[in-house]
Amino acid sequence: MKRFTLLRVLLWASAMAFAPQLNAQTTDKEVEPPTDAPSPDDVQIVVPEAEANISAADARAAELEAQIEGLQAQLTELKTLVTKAQPSWKGAPQWTDSEGWSFKVRGRLMLDTAYTSIPNNFVANRNLGFNTRIRRFRIGVEGAVPGGFGYKAEVDYANSSVGFGDVVMTYVPAGKIWGLTLGNHESLNGMEQISSSRWSSFIERAQGNDAFGNSRRLGLSLNLHSKDNLFRFDTGLFAAHSIDASLDNDGWIGAARATYAPYVGPGFVHMGLNFQHREFQSNANGVNSTSIGAPSTNQLGRYRARPFLQTTDVRFVDTGSFAAKSDNIFGAELYGVFKSLHVGGEAQYVKVKSYSAGDISTGLDAFNGGSAVTPTGDPSFLSGFFEVGYFLTGEARGYKNGTWDRTKVLNPINKGGSGAFQLIGRFDYLDLDDAKLKNAATNNFATGVSTLAALNTRLGRGGTQTGYLFGLTWIPTDYVRFLVNYIHTEVEGGPLAATVKPLSTAPVDQRKYSTDAFAIRAQIDW
Repeated sequence: MKRFTLLRVLLWASAMAFAPQLNAQTTDKEVEPPTDAPSPDDVQIVVPEAEANISAADARAAELEAQIEGLQAQLTELKTLVTKAQPSWKGAPQWTDSEGWSFKVRGRLMLDTAYTSIPNNFVANRNLGFNTRIRRFRIGVEGAVPGGFGYKAEVDYANSSVGFGDVVMTYVPAGKIWGLTLGNHESLNGMEQISSSRWSSFIERAQGNDAFGNSRRLGLSLNLHSKDNLFRFDTGLFAAHSIDASLDNDGWIGAARATYAPYVGPGFVHMGLNFQHREFQSNANGVNSTSIGAPSTNQLGRYRARPFLQTTDVRFVDTGSFAAKSDNIFGAELYGVFKSLHVGGEAQYVKVKSYSAGDISTGLDAFNGGSAVTPTGDPSFLSGFFEVGYFLTGEARGYKNGTWDRTKVLNPINKGGSGAFQLIGRFDYLDLDDAKLKNAATNNFATGVSTLAALNTRLGRGGTQTGYLFGLTWIPTDYVRFLVNYIHTEVEGGPLAATVKPLSTAPVDQRKYSTDAFAIRAQIDW
């Protein structure tokens, strides 16, 4: 309306400008009114056409104002659409909106090159020596759905085969201290196992996870946490197999994990306990299962581990198959993170419930063609490690929700820095040696040993493996890592002891030997 008021002022000013001229004209010459001029009382003031013009201008201005408001609304809507169409970046493109929808592409690529020495040059084994492989190539998606729902699905090429990583649906209601996870996910093992391989301290996880078959399973887990997120408790029920398995496995796993991470001085301490009870697949008339990733096949327990690398398939420690019903895994976790320094480790103790002579009929060969054995009791196994790591460049190891997380690089190379450098060392011990297993008989309960070879086979079950690991990790940016590992492995006993040390007069389970390995990994994730 200010525009219309201004117009009126201009018209008034124009009239005032002409007023002196009119006064001057009437002063110079007296004007005689016409004879037919109306009297003053009869004169009516006629509104000029300017008043009509003002009304038209008002209407036009109002029309223009409405058009401007419409254009502004369209512009706002267009900006919103453009924002939705253009993804943000967090290692990979991700889309979000105000309603709670989100979508992100995720994945990782890990390339390993390693050399593992042949102990005592005992035999030419193509699985030892130099090797290179794609350790993991994983591609997938993750996102959120309004209402507190989320999803993640990953296809994985690893160990020379195609499988799956996490394939889950989650439900975490807003403002609540609980959530649910349904699908193929980690069955609540120790911190190193359930942390992403992207953040592992060394190229491979601790050997206990390999030996005891810790991996993803199909199941449902309940997740609880305190309001300050320092205390967390998870429990779940899982199938004994992963999503990659066939449908012939009716075993199951019950698991639970509790962690507490209080702040201490310049950092924090992580404390955790975990437990799993695993019921092995029932014996179905001696027909072996084809399931992949199960802790047992056809109620045959087996525990074994590689020498800290997946570039070889040789196992220096191996219990062999034996008749077992179930096992219990007890785990403990303790870490401290203080600025650039972290220290700590984990331990796992496994107690196996085995078959005995009274559990199956003598003479029936229902366990894998007679190659399985029946222990003289319930064997037990132990594994544990301790590590120390330090960032030379000032970073702190990433931690989130009771697991390791991404380390934030202070001076990445894309911003003119040198990246993050970490030195790390580890002592790792695995004991698969148990007299109840070494003294076991075949499943026909035959007693006695007739040959030296038979004796060596029995004494060669299990073994102990100790690793001394040293590593240098370079993280040039948040999403790229290079790892260099040196590994010295010492073995006592095990299935290869008699072959590696054939001239030793010591019992097979007391023969010692060692091997060395050097490995490099190039890794990128998104």
